[in-house]
Amino acid sequence: MKLKYFTGLSFFALWILLAGFDLAAESIYGHISYVENEAMVTRDDGSENRAMVNLPLVPGDTVVTSTIGRCELQFDNGTVVRLDKDSRLRITTVLAPSLTSKWKITTLGLLRGQLYSLPQTYHGEMFQVVTPSATANLSARTAATVRLDAGGGASFFCDSGKFELLYGDEGGALKKAKVMAGQAVAVSAADALSDRPEPRGTEFIAWNEYVDRHFKELHYAVNKVPANLGRFKNKALTFWAEKWSSLYGEWVYDDLFGYVWKPADERFALAERPFFHADIVRIDGQMFLVPQQLWGWVPAHLGTWVWLKHGWTWIPGGWFHPGIVRFQDGYTFPSLNYYMWLAYGNFDLYNIFRTDGLDAWRQTYLKIFKHELKKPDLNALPRQVAEIFRHVAKTPDASARFGLDRSLPVVDQGSVPPAAGPVRSTATPSVPVPVTAQPARDRVAGVIDKAGEGGQALARDWNPDRRWAARNGYSIRYSSSGNAVVCPELKLSSRELKGIERVVFREAIIRQAASTLTGAQGTSGSASADPAKANPAQNDAAQSGKQDDNDGQGK
Repeated sequence: MKLKYFTGLSFFALWILLAGFDLAAESIYGHISYVENEAMVTRDDGSENRAMVNLPLVPGDTVVTSTIGRCELQFDNGTVVRLDKDSRLRITTVLAPSLTSKWKITTLGLLRGQLYSLPQTYHGEMFQVVTPSATANLSARTAATVRLDAGGGASFFCDSGKFELLYGDEGGALKKAKVMAGQAVAVSAADALSDRPEPRGTEFIAWNEYVDRHFKELHYAVNKVPANLGRFKNKALTFWAEKWSSLYGEWVYDDLFGYVWKPADERFALAERPFFHADIVRIDGQMFLVPQQLWGWVPAHLGTWVWLKHGWTWIPGGWFHPGIVRFQDGYTFPSLNYYMWLAYGNFDLYNIFRTDGLDAWRQTYLKIFKHELKKPDLNALPRQVAEIFRHVAKTPDASARFGLDRSLPVVDQGSVPPAAGPVRSTATPSVPVPVTAQPARDRVAGVIDKAGEGGQALARDWNPDRRWAARNGYSIRYSSSGNAVVCPELKLSSRELKGIERVVFREAIIRQAASTLTGAQGTSGSASADPAKANPAQNDAAQSGKQDDNDGQGK
């Protein structure tokens, strides 16, 4: 959609807004951080993976624990969610942009059992947990337990902080309730609120306390980290550096790369590639490396690695990669070696470029690859990697100091899952994950289950898009595959609205889409081409946008 209303917005202000969105990129990925006994992850495409530490999680995944298993998952800002035995949790969206507001919507659906959540929200994140009878809007640093009860109801316990509930008749006016620290409420299948829920079992409470004690230094300790990490504006990197890095390695200053991190694990001083011992899974057709080291999530998926004289060393960076990439006839880890080959052709060509100059490099490249490039394609690299190579190019004898001449580390082909067909776990669970009876279909259909190609609809939703849609006769749904809020009637997805469009022009864009829709109806005689006449409620859409921005401000 074209933007028509730049009048009055200075180029300086526009630059500030664009720069802000460039810097505010946040990860939608989560990962399994702890497993006790048995748990599984079911993907949207039907594939399954046995839960293991550092297994990636994406919108559309469902985490299932066995009758004797529990697990913990984390998002990249430090949010912790723990599942009790015989529980089932669907990750519907993570930081999905709203259509009509600045909120980014994270939606988790509890389908069975109970969970403990400690959200550490991103700026502007709305973190909601959906059950068949009520939806909780959790504030940052709120410790809460959510439990599904017999008969279709749910109970909510606030251990610290505060949160709000949205409940009531799906077809009527919804109600709100605030739950403060030390309080607990229950919402029945008949939409009745009670401040006397059935007491919690002590076993799940004791397990959470045990995990907190065991991982206290990992979850809450703060270590000194290099100040320049702040330039990446990446919360996952900062969180990892503060909570994990000093426990498993040390930061050292390198005058070529700045601050880098050296793991204490001696295997990284000897192995031919980073994460030599790792698993590989395929998620929606994309392969992901699953490091076996407890600390491995961020170093395996952010930044890059380089061979220095003391072994493989991590260069921190703010870009995300799956940890495995296709290279010629095989697969490799995206180390600095790989990026060098990607931009220059191979190590010999890189040396020619450095010693003999651009013309000699171009002529040799043509002879080898039979096509001409005017210069090394640094634009094919992540921006931060391109900056590294530009810096190295200006430093005499820089490449002699690190191991770009080492052969490209190749991933064992036998560990790569096949591309054809859904990939199911080959591991036989020691305890089968039971399939228990679900609540009545009419209670689940409007909560979190599949709702056709239009996405998933929520009956009780804190997203302010809900109010906008209700006023204007539309509906909203959630697309896990697109990680977006969609309006089926307007054929509009929030992923289509880029950051600046949503903040500055969102009302105009929605009006434009509505005008197109009603105009098409008008040509057939079913409605006026004037959206204001066809739907008077549309007149207050722009004015109510500010009000919607504050809807659910229990955060």
